[in-house]
Amino acid sequence: MIYRGFFILYALLLPVDSIAQSVIRGRVKDQQGQPLFAANVYLKSAPQKGTTTNFDGEFEVQFTSDSDTLAVSYIGYKTQEIPLRNANSTEEMVVVLQENAWAMAKVVITAKDPISEQFSVVKMSMLKDVYLNPVAQGDPLKAITSLPASTIINETANPSLRGSSADRSRVVLNGVPIYKPVRASQLNNQGFFSLFNAELIDKQYVYASNPPLTYGNTSAGLVEIQTLQHLEANHLQLSVGLASLGLLVAQKIKKDIAFVQVYGNYQFSDAFVGMQAEKLPDINKFANRDAGINFHSKIGQKAAFNSYTYFIDENFNGTNEQFTYRGEVATDKRRIFTVNNLKFFTAKGVLSINSGANKALQHFNFGNIYSEQKTRQVFTAVDYKWFLSASTDWQFGITHEFHSHTFNDSIPAYYYALAPNAPADFKNTSTHNHILEIYYYSNWDINDKLTFSSGIRSNIPIENQKHYFSWQSGIKYRINGHHALLLSGGKYHNYSIPSYFSKKYSLLTSHQIALDYSYEMKNTLLKAATYFKKETGEQSVDTYFFADKLNTFGLELFAEYNFYEYFKFTLANSFIDQKMTFEGKDYPGPKDFDYFVKTTLQYNNPRIFSVALTFTGRPGTYYNQITGSVYDGQSGFYRPVFAEKLYTGQYSHYNRFDLSLSKFIRLKKNAVIAYLSVNNLLDMHNQKQVQYNADYSVKHFDYYQFRTIYFGAVWRVHY
Repeated sequence: MIYRGFFILYALLLPVDSIAQSVIRGRVKDQQGQPLFAANVYLKSAPQKGTTTNFDGEFEVQFTSDSDTLAVSYIGYKTQEIPLRNANSTEEMVVVLQENAWAMAKVVITAKDPISEQFSVVKMSMLKDVYLNPVAQGDPLKAITSLPASTIINETANPSLRGSSADRSRVVLNGVPIYKPVRASQLNNQGFFSLFNAELIDKQYVYASNPPLTYGNTSAGLVEIQTLQHLEANHLQLSVGLASLGLLVAQKIKKDIAFVQVYGNYQFSDAFVGMQAEKLPDINKFANRDAGINFHSKIGQKAAFNSYTYFIDENFNGTNEQFTYRGEVATDKRRIFTVNNLKFFTAKGVLSINSGANKALQHFNFGNIYSEQKTRQVFTAVDYKWFLSASTDWQFGITHEFHSHTFNDSIPAYYYALAPNAPADFKNTSTHNHILEIYYYSNWDINDKLTFSSGIRSNIPIENQKHYFSWQSGIKYRINGHHALLLSGGKYHNYSIPSYFSKKYSLLTSHQIALDYSYEMKNTLLKAATYFKKETGEQSVDTYFFADKLNTFGLELFAEYNFYEYFKFTLANSFIDQKMTFEGKDYPGPKDFDYFVKTTLQYNNPRIFSVALTFTGRPGTYYNQITGSVYDGQSGFYRPVFAEKLYTGQYSHYNRFDLSLSKFIRLKKNAVIAYLSVNNLLDMHNQKQVQYNADYSVKHFDYYQFRTIYFGAVWRVHY
């Protein structure tokens, strides 16, 4: 009791998501008694609410009726069905699958879903969608880039969904928003990897548009991440890569009562950069040290507590180029955040108290630009989820966010003069914002075919804020067991996050409507969507320009086909017609694409190896052309003269192939995964940014990532 009391007192306010359910735990093996990794386990009454087995073949599934049937399937084996009335929930179930060379398994994922799960566009599993996804590189947020709704164009882990900027979307961890969820970010907040350790994550939901108003301060999409609620077994995991070392320990403190996960990672550049320096011309050195701890405990029979704390210390040194100046860029950042949740279960619902705190200090230096940013954020929410009946759920609550930013900056006196000897002004800026909101959300299963969802959210103005009112509604129609339609729409609000280029909280508004269609049968999955967004408010387009309005119309197509037992082919394509308004005039938007293709061919045989080839292609983005220059005697630099019509220049087409190879090896209680990835396999020169000589008479280009190789291994042992 002492250890549980300590962790509860350690957090000020603290989440949960359950209903009176039973749990069946078990293990899946083959005829030789070997555990089967990535077998699919699900309830026949709700195939979408399932899970996959871990490295030791273990699984856990929740059910509400013992009249249901548990199904277990795996590629190359006969599917087995077990009536739950014959199962003993107090003992581990052992399922032995019989081989069938022609069996074709359907992948189903997730169990205990949020109130709005009927309206989640994608529910991602860490195994299928992260570890076995060649684009993800083991990172939960990078995995999103493979989705048809993802419109990330700058090779960052920051989620951009259906044409909207990352500043409009939100990432939440256990009900608490995590702002700037990427590491190695610079002034533009871009970073190649997220802050999240996939080993601690249970589920990840991606709402491409019209996110549920159970969360606020988002006007585009939403990524909802939930950490583990149950630890299957004690284990130690060691990871070694070309540029990283990592250690994770997961320990049950008391069986089925509490567990703790502790991890630490060290990333370094020496070997990674040293062996391919010519492919990484803008990287000199980097180093990241991070650590995290996740603690989960039941409190009696009607409460649960979870606490997650994360710390990172990172620095980067390289080369950057802006306008006519090319020179050294250096950045470092220290950050700590904590997310705490306390949940109380009643006969008809769940009361959740969620809190989070974030503190960060960042420095950036490039030419005559110097920036010191101090960030502080505090979040508190109280929610009640009421299971009104078997077909109706209500949720309502109140949330409060406090944001504080302090900037100590050296700002170029002339935006185009960035050399260290160029004139600069020093400026100190402090700003803060309160976001106090109340909300209501409901989900109603009208019948077996129709589900209706609606929500409202309103702020309570503080310190002369403008009052706003958000609303949404959606209806899902299941035509039959294979076809489904979802129509959703709403009006949303959020505040932009201050940055070096815009040190204020701007209120952003979005009107959205979307129609999603899905078809699933045997080894085929088809999805299609069309949507329209009208986004208003001052929003960043590039470093120096801000649009007043952005209109986006999009069409998405996605197909997934499993064949020849171990092969999978996916193809996604988006058409995006985007127009932005700047000073009353319309221009092509930053994501105005005739096509945006992502396709993957994957061979996954756990007994041999897994290999995948991925292609991404799209037109180049638009940029402002510089047509000449005028020498400025005051600054001592040439001042650029832009083309009369903005955004008429266009970069060349973006094309990239990525190759990944992995091998799973079992050694009794140990498991080893070795992996190799080749990014930008064909070494395509994809234009990233236009650059100029001193008087702008000659232009050249900076490029996205060239071909790089990365490899490593993960070793896990249970004890």
